[in-house]
Parts: sequence; structure tokens; C-alpha cells
Amino acid sequence: MKNIKTLFISLTIYCSLQTATCFAWGPEGHHYVAEIAKLYLDKGIEEKVQKVLGTMTFDEAALWMDDIKKDHAYDNMKPWHYINIDKDKTYVKTDEGNVVNELEKSIAKLNNKKDLKEDEINTNVKIVFHLVGDLHMPLHDGYGDDRGGNDVKVDFLGAQKNLHYVWDMAIIEHKKITLDDCIKAGSKYSKTQIKELQKIDVVKWMEESRSYLKDVYDFKDNTITEEYITKSVPIIEKQIFIAGIRLAAVLNQAFKN
Repeated sequence: MKNIKTLFISLTIYCSLQTATCFAWGPEGHHYVAEIAKLYLDKGIEEKVQKVLGTMTFDEAALWMDDIKKDHAYDNMKPWHYINIDKDKTYVKTDEGNVVNELEKSIAKLNNKKDLKEDEINTNVKIVFHLVGDLHMPLHDGYGDDRGGNDVKVDFLGAQKNLHYVWDMAIIEHKKITLDDCIKAGSKYSKTQIKELQKIDVVKWMEESRSYLKDVYDFKDNTITEEYITKSVPIIEKQIFIAGIRLAAVLNQAFKN
């Protein structure tokens, strides 16, 4: 596999040229989610998960669902990265393949992994790694009429981008958000608060992430200013941290026995 740095550079070039759907958080964000999860895994869980992944690293597992997008054998998974809910509407359970349903399915399967073959466990672990990250990017729980911000063209400090790209990569790059920044953002939480945040409830997680859409769309004249970016950074850092500790909670539960 490509190393993370090479993959990050290539995806950055690709995404900067695109106006269609890109990724949630981008490679760096998913990397941070995986690394934060490691910090909150119970004793022995990392080894169990690594055994399932084989030679694939946690970072590579977190990017797997993006890496396979060009493989048409996995076209059915493309809608799994997001959920569209109209503005001012509330979530209604459906049978469609979306980030909420597929994440719930994979968590349930891993909690009963004795019924799965080894390759099925491997696939569902990789799905969980990625979709927990996706779910915590607000625009992956966005509005269908603008395709999660992909159709919202904005001026990002003089460069033409779309709103989705601004949130998955551009702000992280511009402000040079690091793993340490995201860990620091979580330092304000007590152990009790973290335990509460880790309670597994995918719909609640989605609704929390979606609550930030008011901030995501709080700009004027389709212009992303430095002030907007500064206000957005704490949300991004917080959401990446929370995604990490929640990924850890899912893995801890699934591999405790």
C-alpha cells in the first residue's frame, strides 16, 4: 500500500481539482481518529484488532473505504459514507444503505463475530474504522439538495472550492491541525464525561454531528473568511477526538471476549 504521506499528497491534488464528492476529514483526519482510538483501547484489544487486520495498519484500515472507491466491485458501498436529511427535518429510519444503517449493521455483526468468517470480520472492522470517522464530519450528515455541501461553491481565501472539501481537508491543511491538537481538544473532558460520550448510539452520534450544520453554513456571499475558519477549528478538533474515543468504544465492546 502507499504510505500515508504519498497517499495524502495524491489525494490532495485530486480533491483540489474536483467539485464532486471527496472524503470526510481526508486522510489526515481519518489517521487522527485511528490514532486517538488506540489511546483509549482496553488492555489487549489493540493486539486482537491487529490480528484481524493482518498486515494492514490501523491507519490503512481507516482509509480502506476511500481507497476502494475506484474499484467498481465495491460500488454498493459508495452511499454508505453519508446520510442525507432535508433541512429542518428529523431522522426517520429507512432500509437504505447509509452511514447510520451500515455502521449499526457492522457494529452488530462484530458484537456477534462468532457467526462470521475471518474475512467478514476483517471487512466489518475496516468499515467501522472508516464510518465512525465519516459520521462525525457534519456534512456527511447533511442536506441532500446540495449533496452534503459538494454543490456549494465557495471562495476559500481566494481559491475556488466546495464547502465539503473545505471541511474535510482545506481547513485542516490551512490551520495545520495536528493529532496533538485533536488530543488536546479532548483534554477538557473528565473520565466520567468521556465514558458518557462513548456510549454507543449511532443515531445520537449522527444527530450531534448534524447539530453543527448551523455553524458549517454560517458564512456570507459564498466566502470563507479567516474568522470563519478560526471558529470552525475547535469543532473539527472536537469531532475528530470524539470519533476516536467512540471508535475505541466500538472495538472494546466487540473484542472484549
